[in-house]
Amino acid sequence: MDYSSQVGSLIIIGTGLIVILVLVLLFLAVFYQTNLLKIKRKEAELLLKASLESEKKERQRIAADIHDGVSGDLNAVRNFIAILLRTETDTEKKEMFSEIKSGVEAALENTRLVSYKLMPPLLEKAGFLQAFQDYLDRINNNTAIFTLINNGSGYQVPSEQAYELFRILQEFTSNMMKYGNISFCTVTFSDAPEIYWIEIQDDGTPYNFKEQYAISKGAGLKNISSRIKAIEANFEQIPIEKGNKFVISVKK
Repeated sequence: MDYSSQVGSLIIIGTGLIVILVLVLLFLAVFYQTNLLKIKRKEAELLLKASLESEKKERQRIAADIHDGVSGDLNAVRNFIAILLRTETDTEKKEMFSEIKSGVEAALENTRLVSYKLMPPLLEKAGFLQAFQDYLDRINNNTAIFTLINNGSGYQVPSEQAYELFRILQEFTSNMMKYGNISFCTVTFSDAPEIYWIEIQDDGTPYNFKEQYAISKGAGLKNISSRIKAIEANFEQIPIEKGNKFVISVKK
């Protein structure tokens, strides 16, 4: 009887130890997988940030090359034609030079616009809000579709976040003009001691950002999502009766 009791006790103890061992192994497996996912997620975030930083530097380089190279050459051609116009007496030749000058000036304006879109000069010189206001002034064309409201306390968005935010809002406004059928859009900047946020509201065609992102074949919404992740911002779509409303919040 004592022998049977001892055997039974040993079986119970052995079974308990096996269960504990299995639970420990399961815990270690889950712990390993969780940490592996964290490491992979961190690596993906670092790769994304490196990719966006590389894009920023390349945009800066190309914008500088266009401004200093192509724009400089076009200015030289325009000045040379201006001299020819002053010295030429033949009417037909003057008309031809005048047409060439107009074409060169149009090309010069286009190169300036390309350079600006690649890297707005005010972004680093004056900061995010001034640069974005300048951008809106350029695309409004006296229609006042876009309005920037600054309810902030004077907080200056850090340069590493300012560029990504500018590109995010640039993508939003481009999509609105192409597909949104909007008549107005308000972009509101606000901040608190530990956070700042940007509200984007329009009266255009309503759409669900997450649903469109899942089925979209273009790069626009994906660029927005990638840049939001890169600056570790929170993104929320708020349902409204007419149009669309989005809120981007970032910790200071």
